[in-house]
Amino acid sequence: MLRIAALILIFIHILATAQVGTAEEVLFEDTFDSGLSPKWSVVGLKKEDYRIKDGGLEMRVHPGKATKETPMLMVLLPFDTSESVTASVELTVLDRFTEQAEAAGLFLTDEDNREFSAEKMNVNGHLVFSPPDVEFIGKEGTEGDPQQYALKFWPANDECGAIRIIVRGDYGYFQVGPSSEGKYLNFFHSALRPKEPKRGFALSASGGPTDKEHWVRFDNFRVVRNK
Repeated sequence: MLRIAALILIFIHILATAQVGTAEEVLFEDTFDSGLSPKWSVVGLKKEDYRIKDGGLEMRVHPGKATKETPMLMVLLPFDTSESVTASVELTVLDRFTEQAEAAGLFLTDEDNREFSAEKMNVNGHLVFSPPDVEFIGKEGTEGDPQQYALKFWPANDECGAIRIIVRGDYGYFQVGPSSEGKYLNFFHSALRPKEPKRGFALSASGGPTDKEHWVRFDNFRVVRNK
């Protein structure tokens, strides 16, 4: 009985510690219900490229491939990549993507550029989450060969939930969720530049056609520091 009681106390302690560890500090939040927060920086977007409609932010997909000059909405925030920070946003594709690599999503940025992404992208006619999960399938010693890795794409259904970037220990992680069933999907992760003086997040859409407009919608943007 004493051993069982001790195990119960240990379990309670672990549970309490986990609950404390999941406390959150909201660094920035914009539901777009009352317009666009003045904290956003509009980078390269014209007034006709974005709008607030029915409590959401709608953005025109910029034509052409993504480059350093691709327009975006960006917010700089007080954190660095050694901390545990999560950004999330609900993304809806309003017009079916028709161009190869046409995409929209959430980005981790430095002062003026994008470094890590969480996107919905058209790949060979399929709307998928990108970057995908990457699995090494080669033999030991071939880790430096890109051909020895399998890319696992997942259909970018709205039911999967919000797209999320988790920053922790100078690494970035692309996650989606929670889904309508409360589940999460984990995709690409990568080391980040650790000593950038300024950090933030951005919303952007690129790769659209030149002969017609495609639009996407963002809802409930949120950035929290996990304590």
